[in-house]
Amino acid sequence: MQVLIAGIIIFRSLFESAMLTSRSFYMTILILLLSACSSTRSPAPADISLFSPQQLWQQQQHRLQTLTSWQLQGQIAFITPQSRNSASINWQQYSNDFSLNLSGPLGIHVLSLDRSAGLSTLTLEDDRQYQSMDTQQLINQLSPLPIPVNELRYWILGDPLTQTVSLDKYGRVTQAQHALGWQIHYTSYQWVNDIWLPQNMVISKDDMRIKIITRNWKLNAN
Repeated sequence: MQVLIAGIIIFRSLFESAMLTSRSFYMTILILLLSACSSTRSPAPADISLFSPQQLWQQQQHRLQTLTSWQLQGQIAFITPQSRNSASINWQQYSNDFSLNLSGPLGIHVLSLDRSAGLSTLTLEDDRQYQSMDTQQLINQLSPLPIPVNELRYWILGDPLTQTVSLDKYGRVTQAQHALGWQIHYTSYQWVNDIWLPQNMVISKDDMRIKIITRNWKLNAN
């Protein structure tokens, strides 16, 4: 009987040891997989010590120029002393054509702006449509807010369309002063397909602010 009990104890000890080893093995595999996923989502950029912020910014501008089409999804807010309005934004850019949609809670349509073959079409929440060859003029006539739509397609990518900028060590624009009087603040970026793209930005002029949070990017994908 003592021999049997001793055998059971030894077997249980070996079993528990094997289980601990197995757990350690699977935990190691899990940690490696999570690390791999993390590095895939946000890989480290190249060694920035080899370039000045100005050189890195020039490289960034070159990469931006290669983007022929893109799509973003996120949130946008228009803030004045009198009101604050926010909406979900879905923007698809195809070279010089684009489709911009704003929607409220539960996906309720707020407005859409489409540009195709040189013609811009603005559709409001009551399905009324307005068209013009000049997108900015169309917005100015129908919107109480002076949204710089022609410039916004560049600003939202991180191109401020001005040389009056402040850069961080990665060559990313943190602040910019546009000739039209707009101030642009980029508070955070995300690494997408080997390029830095803005994640949070604030565009302001006088007493108006436009806050944009970008969540999902698709680059050069129709």
